[in-house]
Order: sequence, then C-alpha cells, then structure tokens
Amino acid sequence: MSNISIRTCRNEDLASVISLMQELTEVTSSCNFQSESIIDIFDEMIMKPDIYLNIVAETNGIIVGFISVIFYKTLYHKGGTALINELIVSFTHRGKGIGKLLLEAVRLEALKRGMDELEVGTEISNISAQSFYKKCGFDEEFVLLGMAF
Repeated sequence: MSNISIRTCRNEDLASVISLMQELTEVTSSCNFQSESIIDIFDEMIMKPDIYLNIVAETNGIIVGFISVIFYKTLYHKGGTALINELIVSFTHRGKGIGKLLLEAVRLEALKRGMDELEVGTEISNISAQSFYKKCGFDEEFVLLGMAF
C-alpha cells in the first residue's frame, strides 16, 4: 500500500475514472453509464461540493481507484446520510487496501460534516462487493429497492 495518495478528483482525472467505470460494467448488470456524459455530470457535481464528493486513489501518477459519495439530509437522521454511489478499484490493484483507504477518506469527511451514517448499495449478485463492505464494518441493515426509468 506504499505510495498511494488519496485526493479529490479533478477534471484531468476523468479519462482514468471513465476507464475504471468501464471495469465496473464487467461486474454489474444494471450499469448504464455513458462515458460521454461523465464530464457533464462531473461538472454539475463540482458546482455542489456540499452535496457531492469524488475522490481518487493514485499511485505513481496512475489513478487506480475512485469513490463517489452524496451527502443528504433526512428527517429520520438528524445529521444526515452519506451514500456511496460508486467505489471502484482497478482489477490490477485490488487486494492492496486501496478500497479501504477510499472508504476511510469518505467516512472521515462524513464525520466532519456531521453525518449520522454511511450507506452503500450493491447488486444482489455482487457477492464480492458485499463481502468487502462487511469486512470494512458495514452491516446488512436494509433492503434497497430501485426503479429504473
């Protein structure tokens, strides 16, 4: 895990993030992302830093991990909730603690912002992701249902 830096994602990182997102499509059936829209979506997200946070893991100048989180308020959780939207570590860099570093960065930011909880959802069939999150301290508390449009 030496020589890994965790930092906020920048525009110049987006080509690498798109490559990571393409790796995500190999393990998820519902991934419907279009690389052309990433730049526009990212531009919208950076205009709302109180809601969105995107972080990368970099080693030797190469982006090897990405995490995206949204911070939102609910009536039930006084402080609010941090929801992980994407967490991807390059296939070639898995098992080196990079995912844990990205999770920790988000957890610390959520605490700094006064959030009550950190949540994540995975596809039912993505057992390896579920196992990873459980090893990192997540509990299976809820069922997340979705409706695609």
